[in-house]
Amino acid sequence: MTSPVTKGEPIHAALCCDENYTAYATVVMISTIAHASSPQRLVFHLISNGIESETQKRMQREITSRGSTLHIYEATNRTFDGLPVHRFGQAVYQRILLSEYLPEDISRIIYLDSDLLVRDDLAKLATLDLEGLPLGAVEDLSRSACTTIGVPRREYFNSGVLVMDLTLWRSGGIHWKVAEYAAEHAHRLHYVDQCSLNAVLHKDWLRLTPRWNAQANIYKILRKYSAGSGYPIEQLKDAIAWPAIVHFTGKKKPWLRFCFHPYRHEFLAILKTLEWAEPHPSWSDPKERRRYLLAIRDHLKNVSRRRQAAGLRRTRQMPYD
Repeated sequence: MTSPVTKGEPIHAALCCDENYTAYATVVMISTIAHASSPQRLVFHLISNGIESETQKRMQREITSRGSTLHIYEATNRTFDGLPVHRFGQAVYQRILLSEYLPEDISRIIYLDSDLLVRDDLAKLATLDLEGLPLGAVEDLSRSACTTIGVPRREYFNSGVLVMDLTLWRSGGIHWKVAEYAAEHAHRLHYVDQCSLNAVLHKDWLRLTPRWNAQANIYKILRKYSAGSGYPIEQLKDAIAWPAIVHFTGKKKPWLRFCFHPYRHEFLAILKTLEWAEPHPSWSDPKERRRYLLAIRDHLKNVSRRRQAAGLRRTRQMPYD
């Protein structure tokens, strides 16, 4: 067990992605820097799944020009080779291997998915007391993911934002335990990486408030509050009004035209500052148009839920230019 990061020490954050997600991962890092009380303390660690060297240089320039540090490691650990990746790519397994990739003197790491928007200071997570547990996370607010490992939803976490005690991960051989579980049960798991993490660390993780991983379906859960969430309704309302980390879960990513998430434009505002980033795709495809119309329908349903959810008005600050 290690102590939380103290004032003045580096704050370490990790991401994992391939070439396709490099621009979005850069948005995550820029938003993190924009809300940091001390950007110079931020040290990012990126596990690269075949990112081109020129793209790596571009990412380095974006981060260092803002006063933070970026280290890039090539994904060479083959522990999870052969396991299904579905639409997520091999990068989803690399978060489980952070204890192996990163130097042993790094004991606290904050893992971030590449479809996030950070809106608060990560120093608050770096200084969090994990109470002797290897992991801090937010409950997964979907109703289906947890069913394949047979645990109640309130005991199942989302792996998009993880506060990890790497010392405990190393001493407990957690990545090996997760790999063994995944290899044996992959055929029946909804999300192989996330479900395997939950199975191995069941009841061995610290619950963070939902502000730190405000998933896209948080608006629906208020309407169906009796569905089994472990959070008080006031915490859910607070997460909607003032999310610390917005997580664009599901298929409606902010860079896609059919996304109507309330924080989509804030994400795109950063993305547009990256001259090397690909523009979001056209919707000339008939399937794309259909998804767009269905998204409009869902958006209209969600508007009233958001209005009912919180009495507070959001004040949006976009210090990214």
